[in-house]
Amino acid sequence: METPHLSAFRNWLAFSTLLLLSACDLFQYHPYEGNLKYKNLTAANVDRIKALEAQYTPQTPLRFAFTSDTQGFFEETKDMVRDMNTRDIAFVLHAGDLTNYAFTNEFERMHQELAKLKVPYLTVVGNHDCLGDGDKLYKEMYGPLNHSFTLGPHKFIFLNTNYLEFDERVPDLDWLENELNTPATVVNKFVVSHIIPNNTDANGAKEQRYAQLMRDHRVRLSLHGHTHSYRADQLYDDGITYVTAAAPLKRSYVLVTVTGTQADFEKIDF
Repeated sequence: METPHLSAFRNWLAFSTLLLLSACDLFQYHPYEGNLKYKNLTAANVDRIKALEAQYTPQTPLRFAFTSDTQGFFEETKDMVRDMNTRDIAFVLHAGDLTNYAFTNEFERMHQELAKLKVPYLTVVGNHDCLGDGDKLYKEMYGPLNHSFTLGPHKFIFLNTNYLEFDERVPDLDWLENELNTPATVVNKFVVSHIIPNNTDANGAKEQRYAQLMRDHRVRLSLHGHTHSYRADQLYDDGITYVTAAAPLKRSYVLVTVTGTQADFEKIDF
């Protein structure tokens, strides 16, 4: 015969089990789990930018902001967005590492901050965004790891350079070369990637070909992140300028103004 104490324990156990099961939907089982609230952001933001294409001719100045490595720096990113919203810019470019650990909630929280921009923003994947299943989340939330768009006489090419997280095929320089082969109507080309080609985390076997492609196709600026510090110079003394944006933690970003075939840039402190 079951004692009153045993009966009470069984009732408590059954109730606790039901309560636990009913609460399961409140929790995410794994930080890399999908169920993303936001999807295909790259295509949506390109559409917003392309809607303005008729405004841009070779004579029309284009101004955009450039940042990188917002990974976990939510308060600093909020301040940066606030400053960017005071500028007359067409869009914002982000050179990757939106996240620190590529967790679902990190991607979503950072997008919620960047979505407060008055203009569209476009990203390239960073090495931290590839941790775990992060590259899958990135592709679902944003889109392809390599992508591009044109705006009048300008072309912007976004290249995955995180070869340590993938394999020797990264970066895909055949794809890049094909993207750089543009009609004469494109007078300015900008390549955006997370890791600058001479960095120790870059694929050294592809450094020289990358630099040669920049020269052969007269790329206006090669834009990067990863180091968290601002830097701008000609790595190979060949007329091609490589610009690295600081992380928002350093409270700066880069403002680029393109007039004709001239691209001027300045570090903006906020």
